[in-house]
Amino acid sequence: MPICGACGSMIVDRCFMECSNGRCKKSYDIACLEVDVEVFKSYTEEYKLTWVCPECICLMPKRGNVDTPIVVRTPASKGTTSIPPIDNINMKRGSQACCSPTMDADSMLLEELREFRAEIMVRMDSQAETINVLLNQFSQTRSDLDSIMKLMRVLEEKVATKQTRDISNETVQNPPSTFAEITSQQKNSNTKKKQKISKTTTTTTHKDNKGGATKAAVLPITESAVITALPTSTPHEQTDVEEGDTGMGWTTVTKKKNNRPPKSVAVGTNKELKAIQATERKKHLHVWRLHPETTIEAITDHVNSVCGPDVHIKVDKIVHKTKRDYASFKIEVPENCFQKLNRPEIWPINTEFNEWIWFRNSTKTGTN
Repeated sequence: MPICGACGSMIVDRCFMECSNGRCKKSYDIACLEVDVEVFKSYTEEYKLTWVCPECICLMPKRGNVDTPIVVRTPASKGTTSIPPIDNINMKRGSQACCSPTMDADSMLLEELREFRAEIMVRMDSQAETINVLLNQFSQTRSDLDSIMKLMRVLEEKVATKQTRDISNETVQNPPSTFAEITSQQKNSNTKKKQKISKTTTTTTHKDNKGGATKAAVLPITESAVITALPTSTPHEQTDVEEGDTGMGWTTVTKKKNNRPPKSVAVGTNKELKAIQATERKKHLHVWRLHPETTIEAITDHVNSVCGPDVHIKVDKIVHKTKRDYASFKIEVPENCFQKLNRPEIWPINTEFNEWIWFRNSTKTGTN
């Protein structure tokens, strides 16, 4: 079926005109040409074969047309308003070509796509606004969390500083007991326990030892039979020896007496003597809970910065028998510089320190 050259629709009937121009040969529906069916039927075959379409007529060069009538304007018409003659106006719009189903479907699809695009844009805008709100809330929450973390760090530092200060004050106010006092307290507590147990035993479990060495028929209580091995006392300690019978066949050694008289130590005061010199009394400080990579040089520099560069010090790193996650050091300083180092503000946070206690005489470096 031919296609109309004006509207592009398919021509479904035989009521159409075909251009006689050999280069054109386009077909036109009579509805687009504004020709009635009766007028079309009145056309002869010769007229139809010589008919030229409007497009080809527009392409033809202009020629003089003397047969065109001239509109004569009368004086009366000049005075009146110029109104176009109704006879020269085509009041009939003419029938348009019917839209094909294909064009209707395309327009419907295009309209649906536009509506879908508009709906998608609206949803995307709402989602973008929601995302912006969530991002703002997340930023606010993160800033609040950072401020809380900073506050917690400050509080932890204050608590650690206060605990260190309290421990140091308690150590200064209540210095640790000597080894002799600790040993005496242990012996007194053991004696009280054994005396209490011996009093609670009934008379039926004991027999008088008149004929010879006899032993109680009932086994003694475990606590009364335990003898605590006490460490050897140092030469400066004054100990006593007492032996007591618990009444159950056991002899308990409670004290060990030392008959040596106490020694009074004097200190020289001659400042003019130059031939011989004495060494200054030393004290040792035990520092631990330091970073494992802490070196002796770092501790030495720190102690020199506190006590002074001219002070003779000695720093030893303690080698632990078991694996530890921290480093320990023994620092030897003059006695007059010991109090400068025995202060919490000198050492880092969480560092622990105390006066070195010599539990036994040994050539090896002690461990904490």
